[in-house]
Amino acid sequence: MIRIIPTTRYAFTTYRSFSLSSKWLNFNKGSLADKSIEHNTQSETNRLAKTGKRFWDKGNVLYNESTNKYEVQLDGKTLRTPLGLPLILPPTKKQLAYLISHEWTNLQSTSVKSSALPLTELAARAIDLESAHKIDENENEKVKEIIAIDDLKMGLLKYLDTDTCLIFAGIKDCDGLLRQRQDQLYLPLIKEYNEFFTNFGHQQNLLKNDEKIELNFLDCEKDGLRGNKQSLKTKEVVMNWLNKIDIFELIALEKTVLTTKSFLCGTSILRSNVSDPQRMQTVFQVNKNTQDKFWYKSVEEIIELGNLETIIQTSRWGEVEDTHDVEQKEWLRSLAGAALVSH
Repeated sequence: MIRIIPTTRYAFTTYRSFSLSSKWLNFNKGSLADKSIEHNTQSETNRLAKTGKRFWDKGNVLYNESTNKYEVQLDGKTLRTPLGLPLILPPTKKQLAYLISHEWTNLQSTSVKSSALPLTELAARAIDLESAHKIDENENEKVKEIIAIDDLKMGLLKYLDTDTCLIFAGIKDCDGLLRQRQDQLYLPLIKEYNEFFTNFGHQQNLLKNDEKIELNFLDCEKDGLRGNKQSLKTKEVVMNWLNKIDIFELIALEKTVLTTKSFLCGTSILRSNVSDPQRMQTVFQVNKNTQDKFWYKSVEEIIELGNLETIIQTSRWGEVEDTHDVEQKEWLRSLAGAALVSH
């Protein structure tokens, strides 16, 4: 049996301080994010990207009881991803389905940009990325543009070497305010993740009894600009952890890492927003014994971790209009979207 659920009936869960968006952060060419949104495959996302005009009247969410999945529809037809795949979400993503339908329902009639669909973009990327290997390249040449999941994970892991939260400024930078705040925020964060990955490594039998993960960080006051790099053992443990997360969590991680240039910020988004109790205990809170001790960060706190230098500078010397204020909103939109997709 198939049941149609009107978009207007969706309900929101209370989240930890973030908002939805009508604009999305675009990454430079060469980033891990694919550019497959604009090509000739017949799908609603591609049509919108090309025409910029609204071509539908209403959106809804269809629940298919036979498959126990949710389909986002426009005028009774299931929405398709840039690769032409149906935008069908698992039962754990019920709320995401309603939010995506809400995005399309509330778009303005003219001058529509595909960037006004941040949740659609992330969900579609997850679906395309997971299924691209099943599509014949001769039938859809754009499949070649989709990065392999293993390559994506390797690319994200590289950010751990130069992680924003693992680079400490000189003592006198920004009159000493930057380093002072970095010490307050980054040192406890590093301690938390040393413990987190150490516990995970022991649970997976990747570490000996006395072995510990200790993230390497760069202190510009002492180390200059020599660069930073994690040990092979650390990368092995972290990659093993990456292999435990699902495709939607991976896309949320990618979005956050590319925005913040911090693997730790990306991991923090997942640890703070994944809602499945069992996965929280076995994947995201492995160093915590009980739920009341779970480690969380709000979106605003994660933004401060990743964008601390700019925040300190603008608080002291002021913002550049239409630059810093726009950047701050884009950070919030990007991380809020990632949080919603990972929930």
